[in-house]
Amino acid sequence: MRLLFVRLSSFGDVVFALPAAKALRDSGAGTALTWVIEPGLAPLLSGAPYVDEILGADTRGWRRALLAGSTRREVGSLLARLRKRPFDVVVDAQGLLKSALVTAAAPAGRKVGFGWRTATERVNCLVTTERVEADGRPHVLDRMLALAEHVTGRSGFDRVPDVRHLVDRPDPEVDAWLARQGSRPFALLQPFSSRREKEWRAEELVPAAERLSQSGLDPVLRWGPGEEVRARELRDLSKGVLLMAPATTPASSARLASRARLFIGADTGPTHLAAAAGTPTLALFGPTDAARFGPVGPRSAVLASRPGDYNSGRGLGASLDAVLDQVDRLLG
Repeated sequence: MRLLFVRLSSFGDVVFALPAAKALRDSGAGTALTWVIEPGLAPLLSGAPYVDEILGADTRGWRRALLAGSTRREVGSLLARLRKRPFDVVVDAQGLLKSALVTAAAPAGRKVGFGWRTATERVNCLVTTERVEADGRPHVLDRMLALAEHVTGRSGFDRVPDVRHLVDRPDPEVDAWLARQGSRPFALLQPFSSRREKEWRAEELVPAAERLSQSGLDPVLRWGPGEEVRARELRDLSKGVLLMAPATTPASSARLASRARLFIGADTGPTHLAAAAGTPTLALFGPTDAARFGPVGPRSAVLASRPGDYNSGRGLGASLDAVLDQVDRLLG
């Protein structure tokens, strides 16, 4: 059976989509799964044993340059690859207009997606032939698993995203940093996010780093592309208590996090990767709903800001005592 799995973005949601893709791919002998994804997130799938082919769809770039020749060529190339051989099933695990365009373009006997009550953008339902509601399943991971259950006729799939292909993938910068760190245990801290209102504030982060350092854990700042300047500013603000992690990509952050004794981070992709990798992970939530987007892993916890603590203009309100109490619970 040839399956087309459509989940274009975003970082955290792609991590949450891994269990559904694995369930579909492992549903029977001879099944092959092709995943359509934004090119910047494709490294998250590279090497996964349950993904046979990766197709890039740069929908963000195409929207910025609709009339450009490069856009026409890239769209044409994707359409040609989709139409090369018909798929047996297309699973639209995004539920948006942009994923509907991919789903509509792919020839298939069955097109499965979310129902009218579940799809984020209802126009998506117009291109599917089988629609699945996920009533009573608020988490996005479980909603995508509902699609896999519908296609396979089975349930009871593992909810923890399988990221072993990322943890096991060598990375020169990460591996060199880990060698220098040696046997010293460290806590990886992820204050940054794609939205400033979701971030862990410096006045909350620095005291937590100081306490972690006093307990024998090196507090290490995890940062990604475009965040180095802000990370160095935080390090300087902490007067050297905070250490700098090596430069990491979305994919290599899983390998780094898997070696950490503890991970504390905002609601963002690297936090969800750390939880999936099995690292004790504390996710700090403010404006987003933990019931829908909370981390999924064997040793994960959520600290959600109380009404009045979260300030939409400044970010999270994570008190030091509350953070340390959750850390004690995780490390047991």
